Amino acid sequence: MTAARERLVVVLGILLAGALAVLASTQTFATATLAGARAPVVVAGSAAAPALAPLGIVALALGIALTIAGRAARVVLGAVLVLIGAGVVASALPNVLDDAAGTKDAVVSAIGVTDVAPFVLARAGTAWPVLGVVAGALAVLLGLVVLVRGARWSTGGRRFRSDAAVVASTDPISEWDALSRGADPTDAGDPADPDR
Repeated sequence: MTAARERLVVVLGILLAGALAVLASTQTFATATLAGARAPVVVAGSAAAPALAPLGIVALALGIALTIAGRAARVVLGAVLVLIGAGVVASALPNVLDDAAGTKDAVVSAIGVTDVAPFVLARAGTAWPVLGVVAGALAVLLGLVVLVRGARWSTGGRRFRSDAAVVASTDPISEWDALSRGADPTDAGDPADPDR
């Protein structure tokens, strides 16, 4: 695989990881059935794991920035991406391990007491927290790839940079001759034409 294709695959993977984290945060993480309640308490990912969406958005921005980043910036972006991925995993994993982690605050606000155990008849988790963990793990993996392999990639965006070395070629002798004849060598016209 060429370096350019490898960078493209990594950038697309980062964008996918960020999008999955944001998507997971908008979905239902768990439901809790309460005694005496007509409907179960539904807990969205944004409530159960509030950091999930912001970290996913930062990962999306980082993926886009990686397309034009230089070598030094790629090292920084790779390290930041590892931290973002770890944050996504840390935010979603408690909901995978225990359904009560995400539902407790929602149940407390629904019934108004902190000891919710006697009121909760059943809890049910969904697969969305697992998807959040997968997105975070993918971000960590891709961040490590950027750290290890990013130095091989060419720097993008060169066509938008000004090149200070590109200067109009001039002949100092002809400029002095033009000055001797009374012409301005910095004028856009032909400096060798004395009749201008």
